[in-house]
Amino acid sequence: MSKETPDNVKDALRAIGLTDYEIAIYLTLISKGPMDARELSDASSVPYSRIYNILTQLEKEKKWIIKEEESRPSRYFAKSPDEALIIAKKQYSVRFDKHSNDIIRNLTPIYESHDTPIKVALYIHRGRDVCINRSMNIIDNAKNSLYIVAPYYEFLELFYDGIKKARARGVTDIKLLIEEEAVKDEKFVEIIEKKYSKICEIRSRDQVFGTSIVMDEGEEAFIILTQEIFKGLSYFGVDTDHIAFGPASNFYFNYLYKTAETLKFD
Repeated sequence: MSKETPDNVKDALRAIGLTDYEIAIYLTLISKGPMDARELSDASSVPYSRIYNILTQLEKEKKWIIKEEESRPSRYFAKSPDEALIIAKKQYSVRFDKHSNDIIRNLTPIYESHDTPIKVALYIHRGRDVCINRSMNIIDNAKNSLYIVAPYYEFLELFYDGIKKARARGVTDIKLLIEEEAVKDEKFVEIIEKKYSKICEIRSRDQVFGTSIVMDEGEEAFIILTQEIFKGLSYFGVDTDHIAFGPASNFYFNYLYKTAETLKFD
């Protein structure tokens, strides 16, 4: 086994489920090439009495190596690190799904049988600039989609450059929901028609509540409330660390959007 393999690589291999003996064998095959069981035992310092069990695990269960059946004695080849890791990731995902289903099915009824309050952190972002910065951070980090509710011209103007950049870097699923009443505002209509209609889908409906941004189908969400809603409190934004907040915001946006009318320009 090569002495040049960094310790952090071995730590990483342990972290994804390989034992020390499995690591020794895999790294030996990576650094020295194909070997038979005896050669591997000598080169990796894995006891010969354990070598076949470990080779079977690596070949049959974890699929990090390949056994050449035609040669006598059989030789073993290491799969490339990227191929081995793709296999490991798929196996982990399957195991995770199975175990998580077992855990949820058995523990959820027990958890729900008690009236236990859930502690959730609710974050209040006070002030116009703070709310804008938080919103722009979400827009700048979007990878797949941006869903925006904008009842006021002010935020449309502020968000435009960031949303346009998001579109340019590949965020093509961009939807904008506006307040029906806002269409009466000439400035509002102008920015919608001349700018936003070029980069996103637009619909309108009545009773739009606050300005909100949902990123990547619910990975993050943020709601801004203004003095229009709570007199005298200026601007403040709301988000939470609860796992359901983003997906719930995404679900509610889609519900509103489906029941809204597509905006048409002359």
